[in-house]
Amino acid sequence: MPVNTEHQAYADMKKRWETIDDVCDGSATVKKRGELYLPKPNVSSDLTQNDQYYLAYLTRAVFYEIAKDTLNKMVGVVFAEDPTFEPDGMDFLKYDADGTGKSIYQVAQSALQGQLKHARGGLFVDYPTTDGNVSVQQAESLGIRPTIVFYESLSIINWSLKRVGSVYKPELIVLHEKSTEKDPEDEFSKKEVNIYRVLRLDENNEYYVQIYTEKSGELQGEEIFYPTNSLGQRWNEIPFIPLGSLANDWNIDPIPLEPIVTMNLAHYQNSASYEEMVFICGQAQPVINELDEGWRDWLQKNGVRLGSKNPLMLPKGSSFDYKQVTESTLAKQAMDAKEKYMQAMGAKILETEQVNKTATQSNNEKLAQYSVLSLCVANTNEAMEYALKWCAAYYGSGSKAKLTIKQDFAKGKIDLDTLKFYWEMVLANRMSMETFHELLTTGKVPEISYEDEQTRIESESVNRPMVV
Repeated sequence: MPVNTEHQAYADMKKRWETIDDVCDGSATVKKRGELYLPKPNVSSDLTQNDQYYLAYLTRAVFYEIAKDTLNKMVGVVFAEDPTFEPDGMDFLKYDADGTGKSIYQVAQSALQGQLKHARGGLFVDYPTTDGNVSVQQAESLGIRPTIVFYESLSIINWSLKRVGSVYKPELIVLHEKSTEKDPEDEFSKKEVNIYRVLRLDENNEYYVQIYTEKSGELQGEEIFYPTNSLGQRWNEIPFIPLGSLANDWNIDPIPLEPIVTMNLAHYQNSASYEEMVFICGQAQPVINELDEGWRDWLQKNGVRLGSKNPLMLPKGSSFDYKQVTESTLAKQAMDAKEKYMQAMGAKILETEQVNKTATQSNNEKLAQYSVLSLCVANTNEAMEYALKWCAAYYGSGSKAKLTIKQDFAKGKIDLDTLKFYWEMVLANRMSMETFHELLTTGKVPEISYEDEQTRIESESVNRPMVV
């Protein structure tokens, strides 16, 4: 099979991922896709007339960028405060982590977006090819350093696992990349070139890389090379970790944003019908009742002038009125229902639910409150932990480097009655002001022993300000 062969799971998900990307790109991209997302009504047997009608139908349709807005808000909530980064000597990652100018924070943002949009992605740690061992000082002087690159789901086209000892490790990962090169026939033009980066474990479980480049319409493989760590040793694993919405493994998880995207497209289709109706029936229609043929013919001949300066003469028993379509039409009701659904689904991503923490998330196998968004953040933190460990192995320093994305966004909310209850406990010297402040800032009662709480209350009682 050729190097660009797609894994079956990838092939099954590809169209869904592309749809989500289009919707999250916004109105311009969705409308550009035309009939893919907005079917063409057949209003006439004349194909030219049909095309003209559809162009007007498409132009009037309004695409509400709800999925895009939800995605941006989710990422904004998580990164409202900068993550905590302890570089341990690898300060370059703070300003350029992937070699293109993206900071480690921005790489983490891309990883989180990938989880929300596709429940998929991956972090790959790479290092320039060097001859022999390179010290940290030599690496710094030569500008040689590891990079952390985020690959979106559509770029991870193939993979396979094998059992090594008691664990399963990826033995093959194929990454699709695109590059540009100067067109030999035009110095001011560039053409796009497909590149496939193949990461493998050989029969000795040693990691090697081979690059395939599309030249003259054919894929040609370059020589394989074995990356080594700072000690000149070959790797016994591929420095690549997949990302998921539930777990960082090779299974493709449920996509958090997909229900919103699906409803966003259905809302768009309802919008097209609604806007068409508004265009055709939006203006008030004058109506005259109980006219005989004589009056009808006279009015048609002389015309009907409307307005306060033009009295309208009508026969006895006749009436004049305006008719207009009411707002509560079927299409409008369908749009309103979908808007409520999307709001509910957006909130659900933030809602907490009972799940078991993984071993890497907690030393204790006990229940914890996690939302879908919080799980994605926890998985990003875990993936970054692996990536930084591999960076340190390449670089020869930085083994204690750590990136932590804060999860304070998942803190609970306190209703007014509960807040009043705790404040009354403070006034009665049954809760310390310090504990009350922690409760206000975190949304939950801090884990503190009875003895420690009593110590807080006693120490505060001496200098407690008078409260009324």
